[in-house]
Amino acid sequence: MDKDKDFIKDGLDNENIIKIVKKIRKIIETPCSKQYNEKIIDLQLEFSSFAERYPILFDMATRNDTFDWNFFNYFMNMRSKIINDELTTEKASVIVGQNAFDKYIKKEDKEKKRKIND
Repeated sequence: MDKDKDFIKDGLDNENIIKIVKKIRKIIETPCSKQYNEKIIDLQLEFSSFAERYPILFDMATRNDTFDWNFFNYFMNMRSKIINDELTTEKASVIVGQNAFDKYIKKEDKEKKRKIND
């Protein structure tokens, strides 16, 4: 296996990752008497191997109000492209980073400039 694809050999396939994220999101979004922080602790215990193996995805999935299914699907699509040898890890990282920059940083800069000019 390609050194760049070390994340695959002891990891989950995309389908299983998506199933776990859906379960996590359901728990996060379901109203209950527990505080958000208590839910996170419970989720860390219930999905401990996922949280340890995929800390960024776990963090993304457990965000209270800022989870973005479109970005998550985009992220998983890029992961598929790496697995299928359509992109290198480095190239996918550059693309994801540039898209995040364009979406969040450039947008903030435009909004700041607009406020200054108003």
